[in-house]
Amino acid sequence: MIIVSITGPGMKDALGQIAASSQYADMFELRLDMIQEPPLGMLMAATGKPIIATCRPDWEGGEFRETESERAEILHAAAELGAAYVDIELNADAGIIRRLHGDGRRLILSYHHNGKGKLDIARMYRRMKSPHAHVLKLAYTAEDCADIKYAFEFLQLAKQDKQRAIAIAMGEFGEPTRILYKKFGGWATYASAGIGLSAAAGQIPAAELRELYRSERISGKTKVFGVVGNPLKQSKGIYLHNPLYQKAKKDAVYCRFQVRDLNSYMKRVAPVLNGFSVTIPHKQSIIKYLDRIDPTAKAIGAVNTVMRKAGRLYGTNTDAPGALDAIENVLKVKGKSMLIAGAGGAARAIAYEAKQRGAKIFLTNRTESTGRKLATEFNVDFVSKTELLRAARKGVRYDIIVNATSVGMTPHVNASPLPKSILKKAIVFDAVYNPPMTKLLRDAKNAGAMIVQGTEMYFNQAALQFELYAGVKPGISTMRKILS
Repeated sequence: MIIVSITGPGMKDALGQIAASSQYADMFELRLDMIQEPPLGMLMAATGKPIIATCRPDWEGGEFRETESERAEILHAAAELGAAYVDIELNADAGIIRRLHGDGRRLILSYHHNGKGKLDIARMYRRMKSPHAHVLKLAYTAEDCADIKYAFEFLQLAKQDKQRAIAIAMGEFGEPTRILYKKFGGWATYASAGIGLSAAAGQIPAAELRELYRSERISGKTKVFGVVGNPLKQSKGIYLHNPLYQKAKKDAVYCRFQVRDLNSYMKRVAPVLNGFSVTIPHKQSIIKYLDRIDPTAKAIGAVNTVMRKAGRLYGTNTDAPGALDAIENVLKVKGKSMLIAGAGGAARAIAYEAKQRGAKIFLTNRTESTGRKLATEFNVDFVSKTELLRAARKGVRYDIIVNATSVGMTPHVNASPLPKSILKKAIVFDAVYNPPMTKLLRDAKNAGAMIVQGTEMYFNQAALQFELYAGVKPGISTMRKILS
């Protein structure tokens, strides 16, 4: 089920949130600690759906600061008015729990872990098991993607006991737990009524859970894919792959896995996935965790696509053909000079593929030592920033200029990796696709250069990825329509 949290703070706000999300909600949670003294009967009557009454105290992350007896009266009143469930904390006064249970109320026994570090899930589950609880709810803040494993372990323990349970890792690192709950036997997930209306960090709008992820249709058999990187707010993969799975009638879902510590992710989360896209900063470091990579990816030294086959992980690179196909829609690169800014995974892929297609490659990079190392490895020329500016003053031009860095990516939309003076009379390609029109491309257009947007590379490489994951090749026009 999708439980939508209603946060107010005013009665008008609360009613608006109910109206906006009613078509997506299976139940509503009334956050009575956040809504300012509502006429409770009127508010509950307006929902038209089963209700969870929650009045979270400040000592467990909520906003209620009065006495426990006053809180108990609020919850008791909501139950009397027909709330299907009352949410009460594991650490609440034992007398309140007994009273609510003794009155025949269905209780969600919740625990919100506000500390840091490793959780002993087996111990926590044993502590929470109670004859008073109809549902057990665990919430904690994820400090990295690997921490979502705690939620999955909690749900698995509850599933073995045939105990209804909810487990949520809060914050952006915990996002997959809000989507994949049914994969691991979870009873429900919590969602916001809309953007900016979250009752807890990381809540996803109910409309997105229902329409984009189809979370209510996920089961133990659903294949899980996603994008691995850090940061990921700029990634559009979820908005492309999920609709493509729906269109292809595939039982699959695509999530964002924001990863700081790749080693922990590979041990604790990757085993759950059927495949994943890899983006900044893990395209090179992922290689040592894979069972096999194809010759092209090996030569590039970077992987952006991982697939699981018969329990083994295989890596390939769709960035390389994706980028060069985008450029060659405008100009064939054979015999042309190409300046590439960057020395990471994208730069490696583009440099390798362009050289294979006959271009003469020049590399530049903010950190010269890193750039020179890559230039030596690929046997191409390195050009320092000083040399670039000097050459531009002398009228030296490159046929094709490529940005393969993250400079200019949202939210840093006013940054450019290259000086304006070298852009004239070139074809300028930016691998950054969010925003579609970067500062570099604006500068190039103003200088009279022909531009190729990063969205072209993105569509090309994503189409190749999707075909590997789903066995179906999507049309680029379909992909454009989805993201438009």
